[in-house]
Amino acid sequence: IGGFVLSRIIGHYDDEHRNAIMVDAGATALTKESTPQGSMCSVLGRPDLECYRMSQEITMIRCKSEDGVKPFPFQEFPLGSTVLLIPNHSCLAAACFEEYHVVDGGNNSVSTKSEIVETWCPVKGWQSNLK
Repeated sequence: IGGFVLSRIIGHYDDEHRNAIMVDAGATALTKESTPQGSMCSVLGRPDLECYRMSQEITMIRCKSEDGVKPFPFQEFPLGSTVLLIPNHSCLAAACFEEYHVVDGGNNSVSTKSEIVETWCPVKGWQSNLK
């Protein structure tokens, strides 16, 4: 995986129409490029969840369910807590940010609690110093 987007849970929608959470990363953080399966991103370590709707600044996440009635585990995702989202296209998502926080994934386990070991600032634009 080329990168993750750290996102905060900002809404619980525990009703029969939505049964989902809202996070504060949308198209401007992840891009809207979807997979053939239809999802625009995924939640690290949670194959049971799907990112099913996205706007400019938010993404809605619900349980995958054939009939759409599987209850969401809201207690596992308290308001204000964070999740790592996996963008479908890491290059497009990376272009949305001014810096990258590099974490130590030495034991192949990355989480919202991973230690930041470096911060990288990307070079952007098509500038040339050639005269």
